[in-house]
Amino acid sequence: MKRIPCSPANSILESDLELSVQQQTLEKLKVMETPEGFYVIAQVKWAEGKEWYLTTRRDRTKPRLYKDLKRLNDHLREAYPTDSFELFRNQSMPPKGKLQKDI
Repeated sequence: MKRIPCSPANSILESDLELSVQQQTLEKLKVMETPEGFYVIAQVKWAEGKEWYLTTRRDRTKPRLYKDLKRLNDHLREAYPTDSFELFRNQSMPPKGKLQKDI
């Protein structure tokens, strides 16, 4: 499945995702498995149908990559307690988006 490019317009930071959990607006977490590792996509109630890549503040144009599924699961359980998440295998990394200064 071809993903839209990751950019600041469709990325979310961990602190924002934690706030979403506190406000009970986190709808769904998806974990994408790639040959390089795993990345997270979040869906929140206030942006219906939109998918948000979990990124770092340093690089908002590519998803934060986790190397180990067990550690990622432990992190998700602690930071974003939800009943479940969806795991998608054999995915690819989304293309890098453009920063405002690149446009």
